[in-house]
Amino acid sequence: MNILKKYLTIMLLLGLTCPATACNSSSSSEDEVPPHLKPENPEEPVRDYYPKTDGATRLVTYNVGVFTKYVSDGSYQMIADMMTEGKADLVGISELDSCTVRTGRVFQLKKFAELMGKEWSYEYSRAMAYQGGAYGDGIASREKPVRAFAAPLPKGDGAEPRVMVVVEFEKYVFATTHLDHVSSLAQAGQVDEINKGEREFGGSKKPVFLGGDFNARPDSPTISKLKTDWTILTPHGANDFTHSSQAPDKCIDYILLWNGNGAKCEVVGTKIMLYFNKGDIKRASDHIPVLVDVKF
Repeated sequence: MNILKKYLTIMLLLGLTCPATACNSSSSSEDEVPPHLKPENPEEPVRDYYPKTDGATRLVTYNVGVFTKYVSDGSYQMIADMMTEGKADLVGISELDSCTVRTGRVFQLKKFAELMGKEWSYEYSRAMAYQGGAYGDGIASREKPVRAFAAPLPKGDGAEPRVMVVVEFEKYVFATTHLDHVSSLAQAGQVDEINKGEREFGGSKKPVFLGGDFNARPDSPTISKLKTDWTILTPHGANDFTHSSQAPDKCIDYILLWNGNGAKCEVVGTKIMLYFNKGDIKRASDHIPVLVDVKF
């Protein structure tokens, strides 16, 4: 009988302590997120895809497709976020509307520059009148320019008029353009006019850069003609593609350095800008931006 009482007492004590043990066990994991509340795709840590050397100036060229190629209400903020994340100091922009019907009467370059920051300047030049406004190219920059001008480019037998926008800064000059997309003969005439415009800096020791959408592959007659007076700085090898963003298969966007005045600068980095933490390269435009980092 004493043995039975002892056995029952032990069983009773075990029964009383098990719930306490269970409570202690659950309390040790009370900070865990229940499985049904955990996100399916945890946010990846922010990556610095485009580190920049101290003291370098980052030049970017980008065909933005009037900011509405794939986003009907405009990819302005998306592209501004991308360029901010990419640490751009200057963006040469092709395919810009200014106050046209098709893009809601927005002065696109002004809107983009304002999104980049209140210290940013901009210079727009129209290539042609379009839908109550204008269509052309422009440059937005963190540094305030000392002067700017535009050089109309001949249409020739091409599809439409083109323009080159030139902005001079304290230490360098940057020009941007968008060559004809249907005629290599028209492109040749436009390159001739570009070179005339750049000769204005023949007596200067400032480096002169040219960026844009050239609508020409690296092995084309147009690029061969340009290489007589310019050095291509951005990637343009067999697998370096800048178009299209949806299915890249060709390089037609470049930044070049003029050989005409022997100006010296150090190129410390260059890249095709494929990846961003904030912004979708496939939705922003049909082109892919390229960058060059330079020290003066």
